[in-house]
Amino acid sequence: MKTVREQIVDLLIEVEREQSYAQLSLKNALEDLDSRDKALATEIFYGTLKYQIQLDYWINQYSKTPVRKMKPLIRNLLRMSVYQMIYLDKIPSSAIINEAVKIAKKRKFQGLSGFVNGLLRNIDREKENLSFPDPKKSLSFSYSIQYALPEWIIEMWLEQYSKEEVAAICEALNKRAEVCGRCNTLKGDKEALIETLKAEGVVVEPGRLLDEAFYVRKLDKLQNLASFKVGAWTVQDESAMLVAHVVAPQKGDTVLDMCSAPGGKSVHMAALMENKGNITSCDVHPHKLELIEKNAKRLGISIISPTLQDGTVLNETFVGKFDKVLLDAPCSGLGIMKRKPDIRHNKTKEDLEDIASIQRAIVKNAVQYLKPNGRLVYSTCTISYEENEKMAHEIAEQYGLELEDIVDTIPKCLKDAVKEKGMIQILPQMADTDGFFIASFRKGRL
Repeated sequence: MKTVREQIVDLLIEVEREQSYAQLSLKNALEDLDSRDKALATEIFYGTLKYQIQLDYWINQYSKTPVRKMKPLIRNLLRMSVYQMIYLDKIPSSAIINEAVKIAKKRKFQGLSGFVNGLLRNIDREKENLSFPDPKKSLSFSYSIQYALPEWIIEMWLEQYSKEEVAAICEALNKRAEVCGRCNTLKGDKEALIETLKAEGVVVEPGRLLDEAFYVRKLDKLQNLASFKVGAWTVQDESAMLVAHVVAPQKGDTVLDMCSAPGGKSVHMAALMENKGNITSCDVHPHKLELIEKNAKRLGISIISPTLQDGTVLNETFVGKFDKVLLDAPCSGLGIMKRKPDIRHNKTKEDLEDIASIQRAIVKNAVQYLKPNGRLVYSTCTISYEENEKMAHEIAEQYGLELEDIVDTIPKCLKDAVKEKGMIQILPQMADTDGFFIASFRKGRL
């Protein structure tokens, strides 16, 4: 039978080899573990992925064999062990090293067990002397190691933001992801919900941006809470909640959510519409439509129509039909790296160009789906000029849409971040939320 740490090593190998989704891999692996082991596995797995670039740098300082040339099991075993030694001070280094040696031997790497033992003991002895590269020689490389982010991302951000802002972005993305809830106003008010949550043993803290938002602590399985099961609330980051407020759908509107799954923004818009009107929620994968339908049903929403539709393919029946179109576009996801640390390793600079091409194809159709005087809201969960501000300018210039004032839909503490009145780049340090971009446009009358 595999130990918890052995399971973590196998998960790290799987994510590295298959570029599989870390969240899904971890969820499947955790099913048979008790709550204590789940918490430990989650901490080590996500922490190792998050700090992998930094961990590799330190391992390479003490190893004659570069990390990239090591056997996958040895490489990930060392990463996991160094992460624990550096960041989890409640676990004795001796126990971490002994466990690593045991795993190496058990997995038929007896010949490398001495290498694992010696390297980890060297790093443990030098823990207090570990340092980052000199920022005077290369700020981007220094930041890359210090914050465990790919150097190409740091270089890209330094072109747009000051070094202080880039450091703040990086620090925010290395914080622990929080669980943010949104009260389902179709089923009651937030005050009553908070009392219910407290009675269920949940610690609740107020939202930072929006009235319907709150944060939950000391939560094991939220799916088991009665209040969640009956749809009194759902999970959504506050920056993502802002999108529906910018769309500002009204009762009776006909709304299109072009890239909807799992439906978080669709169900939020439905709540703002008081469940009156029609929302067509699209995705290209049939199984994701089931998620939208399940989400809507739990929250008591009847105005959402899950629809199989590829956003890059024009649907003639949609042309000129919608009052409002939300395009929460496929993107690089750089704004949500604290939730999905594997993004740090499976995205490249070249990917941004490919993603932007897909975005342009979807935008072309989105504009056609609007009624005269209709509104298009474009959003992403990334921090990238190519996918965000540049795309917003292209939409305005190429299709003759006008950026419209969104200041009144943005919380007071973020108003200074609104650019050119119609777009906002929410950086993760602004309110400890995910990084998000939102732009709003209006189509002229014919």
